Amino acid sequence: MEASKHPDLVPTAVLFPYGKMGQSASGIACDTTGGKFGPFENQLFIGEQTHSTVMRVDLEIVGGQYQGACFPFRAGFQSGVVGVELAPRGGLFVGGTSRGWGSRGTRNFAIERLDWTGEMPFEIKTMRLRPKGFLLTFTKPVDAKAASDLTNYTIDTYTYIYREQYGSPEVDQTKPTLLSVKVAEDRMSVELTIDGLQIGHVHELHAKGVRAQSGEPLLHNEAYYTLNHLQAF
Repeated sequence: MEASKHPDLVPTAVLFPYGKMGQSASGIACDTTGGKFGPFENQLFIGEQTHSTVMRVDLEIVGGQYQGACFPFRAGFQSGVVGVELAPRGGLFVGGTSRGWGSRGTRNFAIERLDWTGEMPFEIKTMRLRPKGFLLTFTKPVDAKAASDLTNYTIDTYTYIYREQYGSPEVDQTKPTLLSVKVAEDRMSVELTIDGLQIGHVHELHAKGVRAQSGEPLLHNEAYYTLNHLQAF
């Protein structure tokens, strides 16, 4: 871990895996609307210029510093997302441009507004560190049988080279072992016990087989947790 080599280096709270989450992270907005923009109060929404998307970030403090997970949120914006701003009434205003950079959105520029319909999506709401793994919380109750099946989860880790050159490939890949999963009584969370957590690595989790109690699949089944610190609980 580079931070262990350089005591004055504060590690990046969340890494956005290149090509998977995006290539050009941009503006940041924090949801302080009190639930008017959906179930992600106090989380961050991050613009992504190249992929024309908005990403979502949930943070926690571990070892006195912020770290946490990023998730896909919304795609299909008409231009490369640069500025994002949440209105007090709950709308997310998104400003974009592709002039000077390429983007999946084909328009030279765009201003759009994203509103919550009031219908609850089935998402991984948070991914938080636990002594021997991670706690996943959801926006809806899960199907206990599907959520308790270890084969419905996969996890891999990797990190990046800290260097002055632009970019880095994924390096030092590892494959942690999923040992167990425990579903909470209210079915709103699961705790994964994992052998092989790696300090300084992104932990890429997929929960493809997990279903809501109603039977619907996750809108996005992937999460990427940047693990800078472990601590005793």
